[in-house]
Amino acid sequence: MSKLEYGSLCIAVDELKGKRHLLRLKEGGRFTAMYGYVDHSAIVEGGDGCFINASKGPGYRFFYPTYSDYVMNIKRKAQIIYPKDSAAILMWGDIRGGQRVLESGVGQGAMSMAILNTMGGKGELISYEIREDFAVQAADFIQEFYGEAENHKIEVRSVYEGIDGEFDRIILDLPEPWHVVTHCETGLRNGGIIVGYLPTILQAVTFVENLKSSGIFEEIETFEFTKRPWKIDGRSVRPEMWTYNHSAFLVKARKVTRKPVAEAAPEEPADDVAEEEMPAED
Repeated sequence: MSKLEYGSLCIAVDELKGKRHLLRLKEGGRFTAMYGYVDHSAIVEGGDGCFINASKGPGYRFFYPTYSDYVMNIKRKAQIIYPKDSAAILMWGDIRGGQRVLESGVGQGAMSMAILNTMGGKGELISYEIREDFAVQAADFIQEFYGEAENHKIEVRSVYEGIDGEFDRIILDLPEPWHVVTHCETGLRNGGIIVGYLPTILQAVTFVENLKSSGIFEEIETFEFTKRPWKIDGRSVRPEMWTYNHSAFLVKARKVTRKPVAEAAPEEPADDVAEEEMPAED
């Protein structure tokens, strides 16, 4: 479902302040906000992208919500991976259809939805979440936005205790992802990619050090992304007064086979050196 009809989600954008409201359309429903109300029937009739004046004058633009609209406007109890970072994780993690992907630290399901969208129904996503309340709420959010995902399963468990099966990609949003490195011996295929989402640089340093010392990871990168909006209004062209600055560091690495131990080269016998005769003393 990707159009405005009864039962679908809808995002309403305030024409004066740009504030966004997430709602679900239903027969006989009414959207009520600062500028009065708009009947849901008018929104359905107007369709995606329509503009309707509210009962008190100013109006709203109505759209079918994008992924960013949805995850940034749900009422959540846990922090999410922001769209600017989830996009980077999908790209640097090389997530695509047909893979087996393990995600740990589901939170509200924002990253899960991004992965499922990218996989397009092909492959399998397994999500580990230690908190049952987060797992339940994430499942509800995923169902509401993405719909039924037959290739997705949420398990209430800790990835620190181990990984069942072998995966092509592992995505971690955890306080101490370095505890997962040892499980990648059997849990991540050779050539597979692991990506960690880490709020602080000290966490990133510890994770990278463990990846390096494991002997099974190379191609290690650490980076962060900022989003800097610009205002373009006639001859007024400048950066906006606000910026999406640091949210987290991303650490990406690729699993490899261990380097074979180089055999020591045999020692070559030393050449016989003739001793020079010292001149006799007078």
